[in-house]
Amino acid sequence: MQTAELILNIKYIVAGMLCVGIVLAPAYLAAKTGKGKVDAMRIRLASWVFGWTIIGWLLALFWAVKK
Repeated sequence: MQTAELILNIKYIVAGMLCVGIVLAPAYLAAKTGKGKVDAMRIRLASWVFGWTIIGWLLALFWAVKK
């Protein structure tokens, strides 16, 4: 049983890391597209606060890649 619990814990850790990576993707894209400090901070904040909603995350993603 100990191996099964270890595998389950690893699955939860990987799933959590994937969720955090997806929520923070707009902030990463804002940094890579050369947004200013203020815009990047706003995108990061919007991603953190509204990232749990699909609409908020999509708006932050759109804002991050918009020129």
